[in-house]
Amino acid sequence: MRKELKTIDHETEANERTALRQKFESIDDVLPFVGNFGKYQIYLLIALFPYCIIYSNLYFSTFFLTLVPQEHWCQVDEFKNLNLTMEQRVKAAIPSSNEYPYYDKCHKKNLNYTQLLSSDNINNLNNIEEWKTNETIECNKWEYNMSVVPYLSIGSELGWVCDQEYLISSAQAIFFCGSILGGFIFGWIADHKGRIPALVLCNFIGLAGTIATANATTFYGFALCRFITGFAFDNCINIPLILVVEYMSVKRRTLVFNIAFGVHFAIGSTLLPWVAYYVANWRHLAYIVAIPMIFGLFTPWILPESARWYATKGKWEKVIANLKKISKINGMNPDPMIYDNYVRNASNAHKCNESATLLDLFKTPRLARTTILIIAFWTMTIICFDGHVYSLKLLQSSVFVSFSLASATELPAGLLVTLILDRLGRRFCGFITITGIGICSFAELYLPAPGAKLASSVMARFCGNMAANIGLQYAAEVLPTPVRGQGVALVHIFGILAHAVAPYITDLVFIWTGLPMMFLGVTALLTGLLVLFLPETLGRDLPQTLQQGEDFSRGDKFWSFPFCNKQENEND
Repeated sequence: MRKELKTIDHETEANERTALRQKFESIDDVLPFVGNFGKYQIYLLIALFPYCIIYSNLYFSTFFLTLVPQEHWCQVDEFKNLNLTMEQRVKAAIPSSNEYPYYDKCHKKNLNYTQLLSSDNINNLNNIEEWKTNETIECNKWEYNMSVVPYLSIGSELGWVCDQEYLISSAQAIFFCGSILGGFIFGWIADHKGRIPALVLCNFIGLAGTIATANATTFYGFALCRFITGFAFDNCINIPLILVVEYMSVKRRTLVFNIAFGVHFAIGSTLLPWVAYYVANWRHLAYIVAIPMIFGLFTPWILPESARWYATKGKWEKVIANLKKISKINGMNPDPMIYDNYVRNASNAHKCNESATLLDLFKTPRLARTTILIIAFWTMTIICFDGHVYSLKLLQSSVFVSFSLASATELPAGLLVTLILDRLGRRFCGFITITGIGICSFAELYLPAPGAKLASSVMARFCGNMAANIGLQYAAEVLPTPVRGQGVALVHIFGILAHAVAPYITDLVFIWTGLPMMFLGVTALLTGLLVLFLPETLGRDLPQTLQQGEDFSRGDKFWSFPFCNKQENEND
């Protein structure tokens, strides 16, 4: 036993002596000696939970706050005091249709209901000839099938249906537009004041906007509240993710993203529809989804400040304090000279770091192509993902069941990505998953049975979850360090624009009922082809300079994939 301990001590000393000769220039160089995946990193993964719940609530709450059941019809005031079933009211006053829900949702028969009901008894409702007419008039009030959606959303209360249905899509789009402005505001705060202050303020704005949403009474009031709430969207998850990834082993990057979205986000998005269902009041729902943002106000006691941000500001004592805290929790005891070596080399490296702007991403051909492709990949993935989310309300099944089933795919999708991404590579996995969305979209379009359509929709969401996880990681890995932050921000801005456009995809049903799925299918297949032109990042160090970004994966063959190369090497 003593011999084993002596051997371990000698190995540790040898490693540290070797380490002291290394040229530390980044946090990634020091992390192995303070612990890059120990108790502290596990704590960080758990600490992501409230931020992922906040993100899922912000992402999907507008969907349930504005949800209107597909089964709605004109309200006939003369029927109010009569003991009639829903089927009797629809049969008597609403023209039939060949498409689900098999009656006209926006018109009623042009009849003198008062005269018909006063001159004849109630049995005339079953007399087809008495109530038959080809003349129709537009609705000004609606009734809703409360067994489908057991509460009146703000969309139902204010009649956002028929020619006003675009207001639902507009409210969702305005929310995401708020995120664009919020991205600039909180991005500036994060760069100048720190990541933690930006995250606290982000959650405060989201909390205030969500509470205000519950008191909206008009479309413009609701839209303004959602716009303000949208400031917090994206920032509420991007900042904590960056913080956690920063203190994590490079090999564990995939795990971080998939725990965040495959587990934490999956729990939030799967439970949200049932919270909406059982609360059955859109105003109360707004208050409930605001609760997790209160936890965000305690961020300084939950997450550490960015060591990289401290380094850019020259606060090296703060950087070392963070590293020592990590080593203590992880049970590591590195040589103090490692810290001194790091500060000396890293401070010199920061002085010599090249300054760069977004324009530098487009000055050289290969880097410009990579940037454009990653933007296209992320933007189209968001459009396909959101398009399938919003299209769930068009299915004949319960939207709460279908939404919950689709959200539950986050976990298996995250687990599968974790298993295959570091084996098959980013490029191949991106191609397979986004192409899978296209195949499922066409299946949902052409399969006739409602159950088959639901299964196709759930599978499309499964593929979309994996594609989104890959896209998140791809952008952070393929862009060079001097412009990585700016580049990722640019990619996310295009993603937010995609979020804003996606709600309108469901409105294409007014042109042709199959057009939303046709659009999503074609978009996904084209995106799958584009992904094949991206460079592979698996097993490679991140590009540290613009030139490395330009030369990244130079010489790789188009049909070369990591798993093929591995087999070739094994054969050799």
